[in-house]
Amino acid sequence: MASKRFRENRFKRENEIIINYTPRYPEIHEAINKHRFSVLVFHRRAGKTVLSINELIRAALLCQKPFGMFNYIAPFRTQAKAIAWEYVKHYTAPLPRTINESELSITLPSGNGTSKIRLWGADNPDALRGIYHDLAVIDEVSNLRPETWEEVIRPALADRDGRAIFIGTPQGPNLFKTLFDYASSNKDPDWFAANYPVYKTSVIAPEEIERIHDEMGPDAYGREFLCDFNVAGAQTLIPLALVNEAMDRNLPEFAYEDAPVIMGVDIARYGDDSTVVCIRRGLFVEPLISWKGISLMETAAEIAGLIDGRHPAAVFIDGIGIGAGVVDRLRDLGYFIQEVNVSQRAGSASQYVNKRAEIYCNVKEWLKEGQLPQDKLLAEELAAIEYEFTATGKMMLVRKEETKEKLKRSPDRGDALAHTFFAAPIAMPEYWEQGKRMAYMEYDPLALEGNV
Repeated sequence: MASKRFRENRFKRENEIIINYTPRYPEIHEAINKHRFSVLVFHRRAGKTVLSINELIRAALLCQKPFGMFNYIAPFRTQAKAIAWEYVKHYTAPLPRTINESELSITLPSGNGTSKIRLWGADNPDALRGIYHDLAVIDEVSNLRPETWEEVIRPALADRDGRAIFIGTPQGPNLFKTLFDYASSNKDPDWFAANYPVYKTSVIAPEEIERIHDEMGPDAYGREFLCDFNVAGAQTLIPLALVNEAMDRNLPEFAYEDAPVIMGVDIARYGDDSTVVCIRRGLFVEPLISWKGISLMETAAEIAGLIDGRHPAAVFIDGIGIGAGVVDRLRDLGYFIQEVNVSQRAGSASQYVNKRAEIYCNVKEWLKEGQLPQDKLLAEELAAIEYEFTATGKMMLVRKEETKEKLKRSPDRGDALAHTFFAAPIAMPEYWEQGKRMAYMEYDPLALEGNV
């Protein structure tokens, strides 16, 4: 085959493979093939999936390496199938091909044998380990966990000098913005960036754009159609930028040395969830301590050891579900434990539906001046918390199960931090004797310098 190129399916010439695709953005295809990494920002309904699928098909057909591997990766496998599978089958229909429906793959002829185009979900990163990419298209990058790119996809590009195309719509500061900023800096000639807001594409009629603008709020319109990364993600409580600022902060010790030690604990038993202990002294949070796979009695013993070693002014433990057993055991051992029930009401005059919303809003306020340890998992969990309002105007967080589905794990680290902001009477350190609780003093968990 002397030539393979995109053109409309009107005529078929000898030695050509004809794909029924007329590029909407020919300049993008040209730029992609001059760079190893391309970060493409598009407004909604701009045609980014069709563009990327056809780029995969073209690259697969032209591949000169044996057993070419060309992968489309979406946040979830079901999403990849819903968004891209019909496009892949449609645009490869004129070609000799082998379709594997269960694997979501299509095998095509290439310059040196065959190439395979396959769809994947980033929700199962272990499935991506061990494969290689001649070209990887990563869709909806804003929803990709950074370590999936850094630890799974990027290493798989190394041995065959693979390329990557990142496509999506902004959802505030996250991995997508980080990659776009790097590509836009022009510091690395391997990287290319392009941003296509709605006024640049002419895909949507002006009158429809006007209606969309009037119907959507300014934040949503700015994100979805103006491709503005500086607008926080929809209903995101804690912007990732705020978390990163707290992790980059380096406070002097005198800013927190007089504050009482507060311990927050989120309990897990078996499975993928972890028991996490957060120790906070005013504006300063120590590196989180976590473990998994041990019994509740062993967990109680571990926590007791930390209490004896650190003498916290208060210990807050989630008492819902299996956490109740740990609370009871520690109380039997003589420790005074404050039981956290985040589902209880925040108060009749409160702006929050329950304590969970209240304590996470406390976390958000604290992050403006506090210092967090460098912890990618904690950053992801805090940035994944979303909120909404009830019919009566009170703020509530989305269900924890939805956050778990988004993260593909429980937000144990974020919850442990949030527990340290659960308001209750707290005994100051001078009232301790042999690690046991002796007396009470009122302490505001948001007091930044430990003032009573």
